[in-house]
Amino acid sequence: MAYYSGDLIEEVISQNDIVEVISEYVVLKKSGRNYMGLCPFHREKTPSFCVSMDKQIFKCFGCSEGGNVISFIMKIENLDFWDAVEMLAERANIDTSRFEVKNYYDNKKDTQMKDLKDTLFNLNRDVGIFYHNNLIELLKDASNPVKDYIIKRKLDIKTINKFGIGYATGKIPLYDHLISLGYTKDDILASGIIIENNNGKMYDRFYSRIIFPIFDIRDRIIAFGGRAFSTKVLEKTIPKYVNSPENDIYHKGKTLYLMNFAKREKLENIIIVEGYMDAIALQKFGFTNAVASLGTALTENQARLIKKYTDNVIIGYDQDGAGQAATMRGLDILANHGLNVKVLRLDHDDVKDPDEYLNKYGAERLKKCIESAISLVEFKVSILEKDLDLENFDSKVRFLTGVSNILAKIDNNIERDMYIDKIAKKYGMSPGPIIKEVEKGLTKKSGNDVFVDMQSLNKKMQLVTNVRKRQEQYIVALLLSKKPAIQQEIVKNIKSSDIDNEDVRKIFDFILSLMDNYDINKIDILSKIQDEDMVKEITDIMYIDISGYENKLLQDVLKNKKKEKLYARRDEILKRLDQDISKDESEIIKYELNQIVIELSKLK
Repeated sequence: MAYYSGDLIEEVISQNDIVEVISEYVVLKKSGRNYMGLCPFHREKTPSFCVSMDKQIFKCFGCSEGGNVISFIMKIENLDFWDAVEMLAERANIDTSRFEVKNYYDNKKDTQMKDLKDTLFNLNRDVGIFYHNNLIELLKDASNPVKDYIIKRKLDIKTINKFGIGYATGKIPLYDHLISLGYTKDDILASGIIIENNNGKMYDRFYSRIIFPIFDIRDRIIAFGGRAFSTKVLEKTIPKYVNSPENDIYHKGKTLYLMNFAKREKLENIIIVEGYMDAIALQKFGFTNAVASLGTALTENQARLIKKYTDNVIIGYDQDGAGQAATMRGLDILANHGLNVKVLRLDHDDVKDPDEYLNKYGAERLKKCIESAISLVEFKVSILEKDLDLENFDSKVRFLTGVSNILAKIDNNIERDMYIDKIAKKYGMSPGPIIKEVEKGLTKKSGNDVFVDMQSLNKKMQLVTNVRKRQEQYIVALLLSKKPAIQQEIVKNIKSSDIDNEDVRKIFDFILSLMDNYDINKIDILSKIQDEDMVKEITDIMYIDISGYENKLLQDVLKNKKKEKLYARRDEILKRLDQDISKDESEIIKYELNQIVIELSKLK
């Protein structure tokens, strides 16, 4: 396991512009000096996710997520701090070996989490080798059911080696093999590959299945998919597919099978298919931009992953009913992330998926199908048409109303008008009625699609922040102002005990501690914080715009603090005067009280 100095963090942040990085996951639109978009961390219709190029931070005013570019990658990719740093270093082609140190980790919990993840990566690698060797040995035999299946699916040795395909034979217990390599029982069970039954017996989750290793984008095995070559094993019926459970390194909805291979190419588009064999077949026949969605409907996270590498997607799901339904769900998710989506339509009804098509009709024919893939709008219209009898008057009205609703969702005016003309001609009617229906949909849409500006977002933030806390946040904002004279005044006049709000006080104390070792005007403070709540709090403060008002704000802060101390002392004196005290003490504190009243009158 590698450990790095803090210099790598600074290098990574300087070489990864936050707007560019976040744009790979979120559609951003410029709004004044900031960029706005729909938050990737919670569902929303009105954009409240703000990215500041000047400050190199992001903030969602809806769910309060915030931070710098490292924080974003940690959250969006579900990575720990150093994995996120390594990913961004790779993105910026930074040689991390220059920053390696013996041991950076001071936090025992961080070390344990890092060690667990590294153990799972290593264990999966060894399991992958074990399964792969099992299959290679079986292929040496003259004949057996597994070899017959491999031949039937046209998996040659080059393909088997490239994608690490294996077989879970069970002849040599995998558990014993892993123990012999030095892994502990807890490590093995944490992977989910081995399951312990109620009697304490260990067995292989994937027993008697063809194994497909699932890689992350850094070529590490994070999980496995198993497909039974026969659903009957020892007279028992077994499920056709079994997949690794989710754990600290595997999150199904954030992964695309073979994306690590596809991203190596210069991608004009990505072809998304349903299963392992579809993706492998496409890759084998030269379509190196093929990936699979692991049998699930496409997720928001998968759409963001695709957006990192291309703006164009072709969905090649199975042609059966379930595949078409999954295609419909995936289309909107992809389109909502700014991707140009098309749908692959195979030109023969006797095959249901790209794997079958390639083996029956070849790559050239499939290439023509891919080139003639239809758009999102055309696909939706074709599905709508398929379910209605257009010879029937009522059905035709329903069809054209449905088409109008589809067209109203198109943002580009030119594209929308072209579709209106095309559909009107195809179905033999005037475009006028379609235009009117589309305009109804556009009116509804414009009423809901309000783009929030920074001013209203700031008001929203102030509503959820009480006045007292806001005043104390101003103190930290001044500390972060990058104006040394103002920073010195704050340090000189404000103490930690002057801040009542615990969250703000923690940030204040943290910045003061940094000032003992760093010039805080030259470092990325967020990179020094790994506590998620502290990151959110300081990001809130960083979004308070005090530029041009620093001196006035400083005077207000100092005056308010002075008033608070005077009021506190006044209340102490009044309380003391109600007690049984000597005449001399009474005279002294009455004089002090009078001076406080005079001082307070001057401060109003």
